[in-house]
Amino acid sequence: MPAAVIASANETLRENGVTVPEVGEAGAYMKAKTFNEIMKAQERKLGLQIREGELVDRNRAISLVFRLAREERDAWVNWPARVAALMAAELTASCSEAVGHEVTIETAAMQKVLEAHVRAHLEELAQPRIAL
Repeated sequence: MPAAVIASANETLRENGVTVPEVGEAGAYMKAKTFNEIMKAQERKLGLQIREGELVDRNRAISLVFRLAREERDAWVNWPARVAALMAAELTASCSEAVGHEVTIETAAMQKVLEAHVRAHLEELAQPRIAL
């Protein structure tokens, strides 16, 4: 057995609290058999965790997070077009009341300002990177 494999097996045995004395060929066989049983138990545990939904596939999780982030970004990018007219109307009424004469806030100008601020905010949010 290569030294790296033996070292890895010894480490796994130590991590699991198993000590197998070194007694020639019999000790090496016992150590290998114990290591094999521990590895099978760990594989069964992982399989059970996957079936019960405790563990998920890394690539699937990354893909899901990316899709959700894209949907969120798209919703924000489209938001100014949906609310600009409402906001312009509210501000027009509010400003007209405050100054005592008709003030007009154009929907297009409102949308342009909102889009600039939303895009700037999305740029700020895009800075952190997910590392799984």
